[in-house]
Amino acid sequence: MGYPHRVTDEETIDPAGSDERRDRGERRDRVERRQRPTPMFSRYVFRGRRKGSRRGGEDEFTYVDRPGGWIVTAFACVVGLSLLDAWYTLDLLKRGATEANPVMHAALEISDQAFILIKTVITIVGAGFLCLHKNWPLGRVCLIVALLGYSALLFYHLYAQQMITA
Repeated sequence: MGYPHRVTDEETIDPAGSDERRDRGERRDRVERRQRPTPMFSRYVFRGRRKGSRRGGEDEFTYVDRPGGWIVTAFACVVGLSLLDAWYTLDLLKRGATEANPVMHAALEISDQAFILIKTVITIVGAGFLCLHKNWPLGRVCLIVALLGYSALLFYHLYAQQMITA
């Protein structure tokens, strides 16, 4: 379907279909206002009105202006868990542990502040990208995997803290 799209006479002649569409709140008797679908990066992110698709069956593979409560919570949890991971990592490194991630190891060679900054920026960009793709099945799966992965990593850090102090 191209934009703009004008409904043809054949599509509007069926009175039963018109009543049915009207009952669902759909108004297809006008020219489509949007020239193209909502882009991934829009000036209306967080202040626009679109929280979901306009019509039934359009929920998958669409971008919205407002991400929704569970996405904002998941984003905050991923970033928070990442910051806890950074703090526990620095604490374990002071106690003699080593960093296994080569990118983070290189950041640690610069400074602790560079390590935290690089780790936080990478996490915010990655989690933000996944949140923008909340209506893609793979985006939702990856966001859940990130939450579970950081949660498991936090439990590992707590276990390592106990092993070092024991």
